[in-house]
Amino acid sequence: MQLSKNDQVILMSAQEDYDDQRFNQVMHKVEHLLAKYPKQIDVNFLRTKALFKLKRTAEAQSIINRYEDEFVRVAEWIPSLIEISLKNAHFMVAREIAAQSVADWRTQILAAEENYRQQHAELLDQQINQFAHIGGLNAYTQVRRVEDAKQLPFDEYVLAGKNILRDPFLWEVPKSQILLELVKIKANVSVTLNWLDNRDYEINILKLKSIDQYSSLVAVLNIIEDNYASSDPIKLALLEKELFTQSNYIYPFFDKVITDPEYWFQAIVARSFGDQIDVNTSDQRLIMKWISIIYDQESKIKLM
Repeated sequence: MQLSKNDQVILMSAQEDYDDQRFNQVMHKVEHLLAKYPKQIDVNFLRTKALFKLKRTAEAQSIINRYEDEFVRVAEWIPSLIEISLKNAHFMVAREIAAQSVADWRTQILAAEENYRQQHAELLDQQINQFAHIGGLNAYTQVRRVEDAKQLPFDEYVLAGKNILRDPFLWEVPKSQILLELVKIKANVSVTLNWLDNRDYEINILKLKSIDQYSSLVAVLNIIEDNYASSDPIKLALLEKELFTQSNYIYPFFDKVITDPEYWFQAIVARSFGDQIDVNTSDQRLIMKWISIIYDQESKIKLM
């Protein structure tokens, strides 16, 4: 939503207050604006900076975590985003942001990580243990622990993450979370992944892509939208959610699993709404097998 002319003046005034270090005044004005424009990116960024200056660093970090993808599109905001994330010891977040910058932030990030190791060794050990030992926790807690692990320095994150990735008894979803995090920071590492088929795969992270770049998955999503975007938005939302759930189990082997996007679409419609589907070929039988494996894993984790 575009700011009204009057609200643009208020935002400019808030920016002037920030430049003059009147941070409480900034907060008063941006909170007024956010009541009308809660997702306005430039207003949220200014609020983030003001919160940081007021030493409300956790609140500032939560806004960065929520709007990171939008914030990093503005190159001149990146130094502030990295400064705040490092101050909050959100080292993987800082690396995510740095990966979107043409500047080299390696020296600053490494120095902050090393300082954290020296100043907070006991806390760091606790954080590593919480990340490394997620087996046996319920689904929500596992996902939350992996998200919290983004506070770890890179070396510690990778070491614990590698152990999770190769554990044959752990749930697939946090493994995908870890892989995607390493992709996001463009980590130049190789890992062993014990995947959905219980086989080990050696993976070079730099050769992986984000989920939305796998053509077979995108093809299924497009088929869902073509069939339901206009006629049945409720089914559209349900099937998109189901496909997203499946993607967390399949990553990064979409092309190995979704060999026929049209049939995959038909199969998840059948499973979701109780329809019948013919299974005539070996490829179709394999697709149904993969979907059954995913459903079985999903059912088991819900019982934890």
